[in-house]
Amino acid sequence: MSGLTNRGYFKNLNRITNIVDDWLTPVEYLPYIDALLDDIDLDPCSTEVANKQFLRAKSIFTYEDDGLNTDIPWRGKTYLFPPTYGRCSFSKQRGTWRWALKGGPTSKAPAVIWFRRLEKEWKLRNIPEALFFTTYHELFRICPQVWDYPICVPKKRGKLIHGRLNNFSLDFTWGFFIYLPKATYGFNQIDNFVDIFSHIGKVSY
Repeated sequence: MSGLTNRGYFKNLNRITNIVDDWLTPVEYLPYIDALLDDIDLDPCSTEVANKQFLRAKSIFTYEDDGLNTDIPWRGKTYLFPPTYGRCSFSKQRGTWRWALKGGPTSKAPAVIWFRRLEKEWKLRNIPEALFFTTYHELFRICPQVWDYPICVPKKRGKLIHGRLNNFSLDFTWGFFIYLPKATYGFNQIDNFVDIFSHIGKVSY
């Protein structure tokens, strides 16, 4: 769901308090996401309004639900577009990640932490397959394990939709998809991803 935010809006805040001012997945990608995952079971980083009008996952975690730190296992086919602004810092005392505009030297970009949670749930087989979208390009360097999965980099910059759903969109940055495939005998799910997403960009695997 999430992406780059309007930094000016948060310039006087110490903590992120509202995800409504975030960005949503470009609508031109939705048919390809739907073709790959069909009925999406979970979007762990969303809002009620955004999900109702766009992705329509069966279940979501909102900002208040705190899908990143929840003890509830992520279940089913999952689509995730985490925020790429701010920093995530781990609290040993709480055992959770704190999401804020700034962080210390050991803090991580949100996309890194959200991807690691997604990969963990996938490896536990709580999630049969998943699609991850981000505009955080440093993920390729910080999380080299992403290269173990099929990746699609669209040829054109996607028009991110503003979270207030006021039809305002920008193509100021580029993003990419990472596919965590279903482990199914007799059918290559990676081929399915390639067939679908090669229409919008280069797929490597």
